[in-house]
Order: sequence, then structure tokens, then C-alpha cells
Amino acid sequence: MIDIKQMCYRYIVKYIGLLLLMLYIISCFEEDERVDPYPGEVITIEDNIEFYQSYFDFETGMVVKSHSVNLWELGFESGENGWHIIHNSGAGWFIWNSGQNDIVANIEYPVNVIWSYDIQSAYPDSTSIGNWVNFREEENDYTGDVYLLGKISGGDYIQIKQLKFIHLDSLSYRFVYYERETEFSDTVIITKADSVNFIYYSFSEREQILPEPDYDEYDIMFCPYFDLATQFGVTIPYLVRGVLLNTTDTYGVIDSINSYNQIDYEMLDNYEFTSQRDIIGYRWKDVVINPDNGVATYSVRSNYNYVVQTGQGNYFKLRFLSFSLNGESGYPQFEYKELNELN
Repeated sequence: MIDIKQMCYRYIVKYIGLLLLMLYIISCFEEDERVDPYPGEVITIEDNIEFYQSYFDFETGMVVKSHSVNLWELGFESGENGWHIIHNSGAGWFIWNSGQNDIVANIEYPVNVIWSYDIQSAYPDSTSIGNWVNFREEENDYTGDVYLLGKISGGDYIQIKQLKFIHLDSLSYRFVYYERETEFSDTVIITKADSVNFIYYSFSEREQILPEPDYDEYDIMFCPYFDLATQFGVTIPYLVRGVLLNTTDTYGVIDSINSYNQIDYEMLDNYEFTSQRDIIGYRWKDVVINPDNGVATYSVRSNYNYVVQTGQGNYFKLRFLSFSLNGESGYPQFEYKELNELN
């Protein structure tokens, strides 16, 4: 008779092994193949996007802010009507909904359960925390579910926090959490702000923080995050390094048919712009792995061009030139140019 439990265990061991192999390989990258740049504005992101989140503004041509990816664990959608909650998979944090309600219970998670991460391509409809509140005319109804938030390490989850989200209104959130390792518990109030997309919470600092700039100060963000990727013929969740759109009034489109030089203002009406957060994402680069030594080489897909409509209503085209700096991967270089009727 087939032992289903044993099969599940073998699957999760295989999955974790593949994940650890991917994490090992990314430390062995050589300098990538470059695209020959044309004259134009060329930007290099100077903080390695494996370890940092950097916010870039097309209007000023500047990285307006950069911070360590480990600065936060939870992000709360700000603004009067905000209610979505995100978490930081780029720093290795994953979520599991236990379906239980006791915040201090010793909740055991099955070994065959793969904890989840936010799906950037479907934001805001595919957050791991999901629909934790049901809106009612008189008073909101809350699921009361206890979520486990843990950091992946050596194929297991550490620093586990048990979370329950208990209140939402136009000004704030409220949640309670219990740290399994320290047995510390607290009730936290997150105060919203109209000027930013998200308000963040740091469990190490045990306080609300504001690491990102105001939403009208940047257009795209460079950062690590988890997504499905295929390597060695196997598709698994994989830590990628990519680009996400500002979630406020920012839109993008990919053009893999026309060359970068051909794209101009008159072509804008032919594009179908989208707010899909990872429309730029990470697929503008490819990787070839040498099976003999585990060393990989990045190459930029030269036929991938992008056009971004900013919150100020301006249009910029961009293409990537490189993913390396001084032989080390993690430093995107791209060329961009504003599109207007004079071009």
C-alpha cells in the first residue's frame, strides 16, 4: 500500500533540497553578458538588490531611497480604504494560516505544508494573508485566524511569530502577536498615512516604521522577492531579483517586438498598459548554469523593452544593459528615456 504521508515527506524534502541548491547557486554567479548601450541616460543601482530595496524616480533620474531588505516583516496598505497586508518574502519570511484561533496555543504545522508568499503578479488579490476581514455596513467581521510567520532557514522555519489581525478602520490596523521562541506577546496599533503605499512593522524593533518614500516620489522598486521559476526542468518557488511598480497610479507594458530605438511617443496608443506589479519583474535577464562547477552567467534579454507611465502622467522607455558590477551580480544597469511629442 502506498504510504501517502511518506510520499508527502519525501516531496517536501526534495523541494527544500532544490530550494537550497538554488540559494547556493546564486552565490556563484560570474559577470553577465552585456548589451551594447546606445547613448542615453544610463543608471546603475549601486546597492545590491539581493540585500537592499531601492526606489527609483524617472522624473529626477535618481534612486530616492534605499534600505536593507531585512528592515521589515509586515506591510500594511495605507490610506483610508487600505486593508491588504503583505509580508517580506525577499528576506525569507513565509506565512501559513493555521485556521486556529488561540494566539498562544502550541500550533504544530505539518511537515508536508509549504508556507506561502505574496504573488506579485496578482497583487493585491493574492496576498498570503488574504481576506482576513469581511466588510459589513455596521461593524466589520474578522476571521480570527492565527497565522504563523516564519523565516526559512536550513529547510525549516525559525523565529516564528503567531499573528491575529483583529481590527481595521480608516485610520489604523490592530493585531496581536506571540513569539514562540521568547514567549513575548503584544498588541500593536498601526497608524495609517495618506502619503505612502504601505506602513511597515519591524518585529526586531517592535515598532511601526516608514522605510519607503512617499508614493509620489518614486516609480519603480528594485528588490528580492519569491516567485515561481524553472531551473533544471523543475518549477519551484525561488528567490528572484527584480523590479516592481509603484502601486499608486503607475502602469507598465513590455515590448519584445520593437527595438528600443524604434519605440517613440506615437506608439503609446498601441500599448495596453497594466498595473500588474511585476510587469517588469525579473525575466529581463536569463541565466545559464555550468553543471560541472555550479557557476552561472547572467545574460540580458536584449529584445525586452519596457514603457512605464508614471504617477505624474509621463512616459519613459527603458531597457536593461547588465546585471553585474565589477564581476558581481545584483547591480542592474539600465538605459531610459522620456517619451514625448518632440521625440
